[in-house]
Amino acid sequence: MGVCLRIRAFSIVELVIALAVIVVGFFTFFSVFSTSSQHAIQTQNRAAANMLAQSYMDEFKEHIFGTPSPESWNQEIDEPLRMVVKDRETNFVFHKRIEFKTGAFIGDSDGDTDVVTLVVTWREAAGSDQTTGAPTGHPEDNKMLKVEMPVWR
Repeated sequence: MGVCLRIRAFSIVELVIALAVIVVGFFTFFSVFSTSSQHAIQTQNRAAANMLAQSYMDEFKEHIFGTPSPESWNQEIDEPLRMVVKDRETNFVFHKRIEFKTGAFIGDSDGDTDVVTLVVTWREAAGSDQTTGAPTGHPEDNKMLKVEMPVWR
């Protein structure tokens, strides 16, 4: 009596299916990783823009109504902070424009009230363009934060 040994091996079809599953899993993992990385950068940029806007709002609160604006309000480019994470430096560049509805806040007209509009724009690699009609005049920017603040004597 002969003993018949049957060796079970993977067929080519099984190998192709296993390889396809591995490739799909690999691309799914890196797609999720890439999307998460983009969202983290967007959150970082928006947090920095919010901090910049809050800083200007604090300056507006401290400004004496009717006195000329500080020179920093007329500068178009702001680099408010430098962040270092794991020895990797990130510099933020924001473009801004500060406008006044009547100009009374900075002594350009008479009146007891005014509205200050702060528009901050910046460039992000991902996402749709949100700067249509932005007064900062930087076509490379695609993100915008606009704040309006009433001020009075």
